[in-house]
Amino acid sequence: MYILYNSMLYLVTILFLPLFILLLIINKRYRDGLLQKLGVIRWNDVSAFSCVRPVWVHAVSVGEVMAALPLVRELKRAFPRQPILLSTATATGKATAERSSQFIDRVIFFPFDYPWCSRLFISRYQPLAFIALETELWPNFLRELKQRNIPAVMVSGRISSRSFPRYRRFRFFFQRVLANLTCCCMQSSADAQRLIELGAEPAAVRVTGNLKFDQALPEVSRELTEKLCRDLNLKPEQPVFIAGSTHKGEEEIILAAYRELKINFSGLVLILAPRHPGRFDEVAVLIQKTGMPFSRRTALSAAAAGPGDVILLDTIGELATLYSIAAIVFIGGSLVPVGGHNLLEAAVFKKPVLFGPHMDSCAEIAGALQHHGGGIEVADQAGLIKQARLLLSDRGLRESAGAHAYQVIAENSGALQKSMEVLKPIIEQQAAH
Repeated sequence: MYILYNSMLYLVTILFLPLFILLLIINKRYRDGLLQKLGVIRWNDVSAFSCVRPVWVHAVSVGEVMAALPLVRELKRAFPRQPILLSTATATGKATAERSSQFIDRVIFFPFDYPWCSRLFISRYQPLAFIALETELWPNFLRELKQRNIPAVMVSGRISSRSFPRYRRFRFFFQRVLANLTCCCMQSSADAQRLIELGAEPAAVRVTGNLKFDQALPEVSRELTEKLCRDLNLKPEQPVFIAGSTHKGEEEIILAAYRELKINFSGLVLILAPRHPGRFDEVAVLIQKTGMPFSRRTALSAAAAGPGDVILLDTIGELATLYSIAAIVFIGGSLVPVGGHNLLEAAVFKKPVLFGPHMDSCAEIAGALQHHGGGIEVADQAGLIKQARLLLSDRGLRESAGAHAYQVIAENSGALQKSMEVLKPIIEQQAAH
């Protein structure tokens, strides 16, 4: 099976090489960390682990990195002598990790899943254990870990209802891949059952919950909130509509909805935050075409006048904190079929959260927020305008919905402790050897 997988991997690489080279030339996002992903590892990246083997945590992008931070903190408390190596697949994820935790000893890009890349990385870093957040099933990498007797654990794992049929078609292969995992800690009983149906050993599958519910509560004081408003040249009590982690096809809908909302709420400011930094310039052009006054976040600190109607958030790592000053929040990747993004980053500040119908990647969280009245699904532009108008018109309704959103976090926390109960004996056993 692995011969077939690797043959397909190399064939796809060869066939799409010209396209990949073109993407490298025109889009910086594809160049970020390329050499490291191919196995070019600097001495500085491995020198911290020359004497003690690290615990390797993998979090694919920003949302997973934020969910991993409390886990990293607990791992460091439980095993203070073990260095923590964190890998990610995106530049934004890497920047977030480097800036956000004092407990991480090194942040790297995760390797491409070629056999030689996996062997090289694992040989260089010699991890004591490997911990992957959510469903990161890289066949060659996991196989290499198994061959070296290095335990691999999936935490906060999930198999969405949308992706499950695709996985099931290749059950004959994924059964072998899953056999390389020491334990699978899943978000829900439905996720656990799907994984077992894909061939995971039932004894190795546990339900521990979603780590995103255990994210550290951000410390945002009144002074910090006032500073954020000053930095954005916002007036006290000025209503703010934040559309975070948006994707292509969503910005036009949001800008049109915002124009309608301005008719009734003249002081409303829109903060528009595209998911990928490579689209900042593209979205700036979209805003310009509307004719609405706007500013880029990076240019605001020197601006003497107000920010205009729209602020384009062209920075990395600032969005989660900015949710604290929002009146209402829309989370992107949900009006287009992407699967949605982390709703809890806004809910933690007791903000009502709006999202579209495409929430397959966060279905459990979206459902819980809706059930409690803290999340509102909108089908389209008209729905977004209607629900935003209701919330902006009624402060009591806004605050009640925000409190219900926060209640979801309070009632579902505990995944961190359950995950650590699984991880501690595995790591202790490895350290003893």
